[in-house]
Amino acid sequence: MAKRRILAGGIAQESHSFNPVLTGRDSFTITTGTDAVARARATNSTLGGIIDTAEEAGAEVIVPVMFRAQSGGPVEEAVFAEVREAMLGAAKRGDFDAIALPLHGGMLTPSLHDPEGLLIRDLRAIVGAAVPITAAFDLHAHVTPMTLAECDLLAGYLTNPHADQGATGRRAGAAALAMLDGRLEPVLAWAHLPMLTLGNDRTDQEPLQGLQARARAAAESGAVWDASIFNAQQFLDVAGLGQVVMAYGNARSEAAEALVAGLATDLWAARASLIGVYPSLESCLARAIAGTPRPLILGDQGDRVAAGAPGDSTYILHALLKAGAELPAIVPVTDAAAVSACRAAGVGATVTVTLGGRYSTVAPPLTLTGEVISAGEGASLTYEGPAEKGQHASVGPYAVLRVGAIRIVLTAYPYSYIDPNYFRAMGVEPAEQKIVVTRSGYHFTLNYAAIGECITIDTPGMSSYRVSELPFTVARPFYPLDEPEITPEVRLLRRPA
Repeated sequence: MAKRRILAGGIAQESHSFNPVLTGRDSFTITTGTDAVARARATNSTLGGIIDTAEEAGAEVIVPVMFRAQSGGPVEEAVFAEVREAMLGAAKRGDFDAIALPLHGGMLTPSLHDPEGLLIRDLRAIVGAAVPITAAFDLHAHVTPMTLAECDLLAGYLTNPHADQGATGRRAGAAALAMLDGRLEPVLAWAHLPMLTLGNDRTDQEPLQGLQARARAAAESGAVWDASIFNAQQFLDVAGLGQVVMAYGNARSEAAEALVAGLATDLWAARASLIGVYPSLESCLARAIAGTPRPLILGDQGDRVAAGAPGDSTYILHALLKAGAELPAIVPVTDAAAVSACRAAGVGATVTVTLGGRYSTVAPPLTLTGEVISAGEGASLTYEGPAEKGQHASVGPYAVLRVGAIRIVLTAYPYSYIDPNYFRAMGVEPAEQKIVVTRSGYHFTLNYAAIGECITIDTPGMSSYRVSELPFTVARPFYPLDEPEITPEVRLLRRPA
């Protein structure tokens, strides 16, 4: 028997509808062909999970192209068009048995509210009904009826903060192989809830912990083939925004339908408890000034690049400077012009620059004088993990400006800093600080746990959970901005053979 081949690849980025800065090609890490396979193999990534599962089964994975970027504004049309053309071109050439896609599920372009669904639909139109198509999505995906109609099985992360990217890819890859073997005939039961989780949405805390445990137990026992609970990204102004609960049976399954009905009902009933409350920036700075045994690693809720914000807020930097204490701290700020000025001055130079506050307008720009202690055209890193352990990433042009005890990490492009090796790649050691600011709400907590105490703080801005301050139009009605009266409805979907 000829070796089976799995077509994988695509584009993974999470978009923010209200971020005016489009995500261009330069923001993506791009790999192709055998290099993409080699770089992803054995990593805790969705593509890595697909590759490992396929190769363990004696199959080969083909990756025409893989684009990966940090969260940000909608992706430029030309970037998605490039990926779409490459993937559809590979589909037209054939010579593969199934498709398994490592996507995100929460991406936008200026004109498209569901580009991933469109890609899956177009692939289906080329390969026909008989070729299995599966996908691995982030837990924060916006899952649409089009995606579900064209995809044989969709697997979502089960953890938040995310620790199971590789395992999710494995589920998608295993399902494709099981369909090829004739061992799986997936039938989907699913329900949609017009609500958002806003802050209390970790899966290691209630109520999501218990709901995810029930879904996982059903899959592990064999009562269902696979189950996912999608807690949609909160900053997508798109039709049908909300939570999606889903389970696949091997053929139609009363157990899958009952699981979805129970989980959806309980998730809707718990909606008020999913609105989180966070400590203030002032209280955390006071603790740091008084002295803490370990560094405080702060997640800047209001300017979370991990949620698609621009990463140029000066709100925390203003507060640190106002506090007047000589606190060793790292504060990242996206500002290409400031990077250029520091690099032009050179390492060791004293320079005065105006930085930040261009898009994140909750605090004004700052004009500061400091010493350039590090700078470069770019840097490479490998995630220390555990989240995405082994994943390779790069940083574009950067400079580090020291102002007193504060190290301001300036970059031309936004980064969420969910792994400490981002800072180390630019010559700054997080473990030596009293305060470290990340542009993340909770994803950073897994990878910084060994360094310090991780705290998400209540800061204002584009990615704050104060969604009443955002100009939603298309997505409404949804809870908590509205009070829709619903009874969760379980729907069934069986793709034609």
